[in-house]
Amino acid sequence: MSELVLAREIFDRLRQATANDPDVLPELCREYVTEARATLGQIREALAQADARQLRERAHYLKGSSMTLGARDLSRCCATLEEMGRNSDLGGAEPELARAIAALKTLEAELSQQVGSVVLPEEGSAA
Repeated sequence: MSELVLAREIFDRLRQATANDPDVLPELCREYVTEARATLGQIREALAQADARQLRERAHYLKGSSMTLGARDLSRCCATLEEMGRNSDLGGAEPELARAIAALKTLEAELSQQVGSVVLPEEGSAA
């Protein structure tokens, strides 16, 4: 498990907390991936509309949910996007969004390896 992709201590605590019901962790991960894809799509839309407030709000949301799971790299990208939105400085946001999308794809592969391919939603990525 790559510490940059998925913080072992956080993910292990989540795994332990859900150990009594083996269906819970895969479902939580699947819901996270679905929501992360949708949120990255909303961030893309906020950038297309130059909506700094929406960028900040959506990036803040995804940053928090990513840290709850232990997704460090994606959370860092979201923190950067959130700050750009806060400062209404969207100049470097497109490359940061591309990094966030790549971080999610890497995270999806890690989650699939750790929990199983059931964590990946059927539909294509919204990001």
